[in-house]
Amino acid sequence: MKVLIVDDSHATCEIIRRALQQFTYRKLFISCSNSVDDALERIELWQPQIILTDWHMPDKTGIELLQVVGTTHPEIPVGMVSTVDEEEQINYAKSMGCAFFLSKPFADSDLRKAIMPLVKDLETKELMVEQEVPIKEGLALPKTDFLERLMQKNISESLTLKPIRAQSLDESKLPCVMVVYAERGSQKVRVICVLDVYATCVLASSIEVIPEDEAQRAIHMNQINAHIMKACKEALGKTAYAFLDNQSKMSLFVRSCKCVYTHHPKLELLYKYPLDSRIDLSCEREGMAQGKMLIVGV
Repeated sequence: MKVLIVDDSHATCEIIRRALQQFTYRKLFISCSNSVDDALERIELWQPQIILTDWHMPDKTGIELLQVVGTTHPEIPVGMVSTVDEEEQINYAKSMGCAFFLSKPFADSDLRKAIMPLVKDLETKELMVEQEVPIKEGLALPKTDFLERLMQKNISESLTLKPIRAQSLDESKLPCVMVVYAERGSQKVRVICVLDVYATCVLASSIEVIPEDEAQRAIHMNQINAHIMKACKEALGKTAYAFLDNQSKMSLFVRSCKCVYTHHPKLELLYKYPLDSRIDLSCEREGMAQGKMLIVGV
């Protein structure tokens, strides 16, 4: 999840950055702007999901940024971190749409506590009632509710799958796990699934106990180890028969399961597949961050 910090003080930007790097629920990708004008340009180019801004800056104020974002990007929550501590001014900022107000100096834990509801709310907003576009006939893609029932039966009763808005490829998707499903006889590839690191950990922890330090290294240090991979592949293998070839009526099998750490053309192509040939899902267990899956019929 991408967070833009807007503050003319480099030292304050670094203090906020270090505090957010210890946000263990999910990895935050952080960028900094030293002015409102620069922030507005970065919003368009980088597309942050959360903005944290100071109030007083040399050219334009955080209140002005709040007003512009509220008009042009009302979906982006804006929190304010400022030396301002007068109740009247704080209430004014909140009346202008400020998601939370944190006065300096602050404890790192207070910032992480303030940002948590924003992160969880953004996860919820990505959910949809149902698949946006009907799936094209002939593809070996399962219905979401059927795949969920199989996962609950064969992996963990606490697993839930829900349709989400179509994903795009950005830095938050790496590292990921790419899973290839193929026909049993011909070995022909029919489905490719991409799991982000959270979905990988959710599935793996549904099969075996994954120590917290292993999960944190996978999420924050890009170290998806063999233990996590083995458990994730086992979980996927237990539900592979949800992917059914319409002609032979035979289920597919997991032909390969590997980590991907860098952008490459094949991965980019998968995230550009049309909506009638893909399923975008959240994969969740209580107490864990929302994982995301992209399942493409080829």
